[in-house]
Amino acid sequence: MCGIVGYCRLSPNADQPIDLQHMNDLIAHRGPDEEGYYSDSSVGLAMRRLSIIDLVSGNQPMSNETGTLQVVYNGEIYNYRELRDQLTRQGHRFTTQSDTEVLVHGYEEWGEDLPRRLRGMFAFAIWDTEKQRLFLSRDHFGIKPLYYAQVDGMLLFGSEIKAILSYLGLSRRLDPKALNQYLSFLYVPEPHTIFRGVQALLPAHNLICQDGQVVTRRYWEFQPDFNRYKSPQEAIESIRAVFEDSVRAMLVADVPVGLFLSGGIDSVSILAMMARHMDEPVRTFSIGFGEREKHWDELDAARSIANYYKTQHREFRLDPDVVNLLPRVVQHFDQPFANPTSVILYLLSGETRRYVKVALSGTGGDEMFAGYPRYLGMMYYQRYRHLPAFLRKGAARLARQVARDATNGRLGPQRARRLLEGGALPFDDCYLRLLTVLDETRKQSLYAPDFRRTFQEPDTFSFIRPYLALNGDGNSLGEIERLMSADVQTYLPYNQLAYGDRMSMAQSLEVRVPFVDQRLIEVAGSIPLRWKVPGGTTKGLFRKAMAPYLPQDVLNAPKRGLNLPVALWFRHDLRSWVRDLLSPEQITRRGYFKPEAIDSLLKEHEAGFRDHSLFIWALVVLETWHQLYIDQDAPLMTASMSSGLIEAG
Repeated sequence: MCGIVGYCRLSPNADQPIDLQHMNDLIAHRGPDEEGYYSDSSVGLAMRRLSIIDLVSGNQPMSNETGTLQVVYNGEIYNYRELRDQLTRQGHRFTTQSDTEVLVHGYEEWGEDLPRRLRGMFAFAIWDTEKQRLFLSRDHFGIKPLYYAQVDGMLLFGSEIKAILSYLGLSRRLDPKALNQYLSFLYVPEPHTIFRGVQALLPAHNLICQDGQVVTRRYWEFQPDFNRYKSPQEAIESIRAVFEDSVRAMLVADVPVGLFLSGGIDSVSILAMMARHMDEPVRTFSIGFGEREKHWDELDAARSIANYYKTQHREFRLDPDVVNLLPRVVQHFDQPFANPTSVILYLLSGETRRYVKVALSGTGGDEMFAGYPRYLGMMYYQRYRHLPAFLRKGAARLARQVARDATNGRLGPQRARRLLEGGALPFDDCYLRLLTVLDETRKQSLYAPDFRRTFQEPDTFSFIRPYLALNGDGNSLGEIERLMSADVQTYLPYNQLAYGDRMSMAQSLEVRVPFVDQRLIEVAGSIPLRWKVPGGTTKGLFRKAMAPYLPQDVLNAPKRGLNLPVALWFRHDLRSWVRDLLSPEQITRRGYFKPEAIDSLLKEHEAGFRDHSLFIWALVVLETWHQLYIDQDAPLMTASMSSGLIEAG
C-alpha cells in the first residue's frame, strides 16, 4: 500500500475545487492495484494500493465500525499482529486481516500516541469526523515520505510533491537557500523542499489539523544508553537476536519477496537471515556495468555469494544511456536529487519487479554500525588535530593545489584530500567538509552575484548543526557518536531512504529495510564506538556478530558500494552531452552561476586533475529538473516507463 493524497479545508470560506482524482492519478505508479476515495465538506482522502498483505479485504479508505474514523495509509506495520491481539483483548473487533485496520482501532485506543507503538514504515492520514481533526503521521526514520502545503485556506498533502503541485493555486517559486544546500549535499534537507510553499513532514513527527490550525509534534526520539551492555559479547548477542527478528518480521507478505544483493556485508547478512526463515531459495537481484567499468560494480562478488547460498539469482547490466533515463528519474523525485545511485536503483527495481513485488535492501547498515570510511577518517583527525595549526593549514593548501583524484572510480585519494582540506578546521566543520561534494568557498565562487544575494541564511549547514549538539537528555555524546547520530537523522532519511523509496515506487516495487528498524537502532546506538570499530575495522563488531552465518571472504572484504561511473562517462561517452546541457548560454540564462566558473570546473574534471563528477551530476540534474518543472510547468507523469536493461548470463 504505497501512496496517499488529500486535503483539509482550514476555513469554511475555503471553497476552491480540488481534483482529488487527478492528485491520486499522479501517484498511480506507487499503487497500481487499487484506488480508494473519501470526501466530505471538510476533507478529501485518496490512496493508491500496492497489495502486499490481505490481498482480498485490505481496501482503503478503511473505517471503524461507526464510520467516525477514515484512514488512508502507505507502508507496512510489522508488529500489526501483536497490536491486533492486544487491541482485541481490549474489546476492539476486527473484520479484516490487514495491518491497516490496526491504525483505525489503535487510534481509537491510543489517539496521538499510536505512532510510538508502531514498528514499521508508514505515512498515514486519519480523519476523525467527531472531532473534525485530521491526523497525519510519518514513521520513526522517514522511510516513507509525506509532504504538505498550506495555500488558499487549505492543507494539501501527499506521498509525492507532484500531487500537491497539481493544485494550480500553488506557486512554484524556487527556494534559493534550498538550492544552495542541494549543491553541497546532492539533496534538499527536510523539512524544506526546492519549492518555497511545500514542506516535508519530518520523520517521527505527527501533524494535526483542527479548528483551522496546523501544528506538528515530534512523537519519538532515540536516546542512547551506553550502559546497556556490560561487554562486547553481550552486544554481539543482542545484535544477532534483534537483526534476525527484524529480517524475519519483514518477510511477512502474501506475495513473493526478494533481495537486492551486492557483495557487501549488509545485503549478505540479510540473505543469511532470509535463508534461515524461508522454505524456498531466496530470490536475489544484482546490477552492474560493462567490462570497462568493472571497478564500479560488484557483480562478481554477488554472483559468488548467490552460488554459496544457492539462491535464484538474476543479474543485469547497465549502459551509459542516462541521457534518456535522467528525465524519468528526475520526474519521480519532483525536485533536484543528485545521488547517481538513484539511476541504478531505478533500473534494478524495474527488473526486479518482473519477478517479485517486495524486495529487501541493505540500506541503513552503515550509519549506526560505523560502516562509512569517513568515521575512520574522523578518528584519524582526532589525533591529527594535535599537530600545530600552521602545519595543518599548509597541508590543506597543498592538498587543494597539488593532490590529484583517481580516475578509475577509486575514492581513496579524494577522501584523503578532503580530509586534509578539512584538517585545519574545527571537528564538526571538518566532518561537514567530508559530507559535501565541493569545498564551500569554491562552490560560493561559482555563483552569479545576483543569485548569491538572494540567500537569507549564509550557513549551508544550519539544518545539521542541531544534531551535532548535545544529546536530548543533556549528556554529551562522544565526538564520533554525535556524527553517526546526526547521519541517522539527516543523511539516512534525506538521501539514502529518499531515493530508495522514490526509485522503487516508480517501478511499483515495495522495498523493505531491515537495518532501519527502531529496535535494531536502539541496540546499535547504545554500543560504544570503541567496540564497533575494533582495531580500526569499519563495522567490526557487526562483522563479529555475523561471523557464524557468513563466508570468510565477505567478513574480510572492505566496503566498496555501488556507484554509477559518471566520472568516467563525463570524460568520454557523455562529455558532449554535458557540455551542451551546461553551455555558457544556458548557464547565463538560468542566472545561478558564472559561465566561466562552470567552464573551469568542467575542464578540471575532463583533464583528470579533479573528480568533480558528483557536482557536475548535480548541475545536470538541476538543469533537467528546471526544464521539466519550471520551463514546461511540469508535464507530470502518471505511469512508470520501461527500464531498458539487459539481463546478463
